Amino acid sequence: MTEQKQFLQNELNKEEAKYIKSYMFIKGFAVGKNLRETQIALTLAQRLHEGQHRKDGTPYLSHPLKVCSTLISYGIDDDATLAAALLHDVLEDCSDRLPGGGEDLVQVYGLSREVLELIERLTKCSGLDDSQLAVYFRNIQCCPKAALIKLSDRLHNSSTLYNFTLPKMRKYIRETAMFLVPMASYCKKYYPEYANAFSILKTSIDSMNHSMDVMLQKIEMLSASNAETTGD
Repeated sequence: MTEQKQFLQNELNKEEAKYIKSYMFIKGFAVGKNLRETQIALTLAQRLHEGQHRKDGTPYLSHPLKVCSTLISYGIDDDATLAAALLHDVLEDCSDRLPGGGEDLVQVYGLSREVLELIERLTKCSGLDDSQLAVYFRNIQCCPKAALIKLSDRLHNSSTLYNFTLPKMRKYIRETAMFLVPMASYCKKYYPEYANAFSILKTSIDSMNHSMDVMLQKIEMLSASNAETTGD
């Protein structure tokens, strides 16, 4: 093996080490429960998100793995839900690797129509105003499986808000309080079969959002104080 190939292999191993525990946890769970679609989605998510990174530099795959493993830890073992959790961002972020769009997931990779419909329901266009966001989140709220995925997704993203700019952080906190926390409350009430998972997600998201809001207020106060001092 040449030095260049060895270097690339070492870098690949470093990337994999950042998510391998979650990957193997989900794989073992899926095999043990005979979740065919989750097994397909796990391999496919790794392939489609290869080379992509989050703002903190971690492999992007670590995010859908976290979303899926969180749902498993909350007692969710539905095959379509876990498969869609692993692939919930692919229509937004991997369109260049899916030339046939979402239909590739069904026609090429053998996933069910239900998995595709969950992913489509979760896919969001950028730049939506409050009215459009209300329609988007209401559409998710109507489907408990999609709501589980979205809330788990929001919980993980909220834990990494420190990578956002302050305006984006403020927007995200506001959106969470306006749409996600009420969604969790609604789902806890109207989907009793998932009440425990929705209850945990609501408490965790609400607590995380409050903590981030307090932190942001302190940052904004400090910034304003420094600006006044500089102005003097």
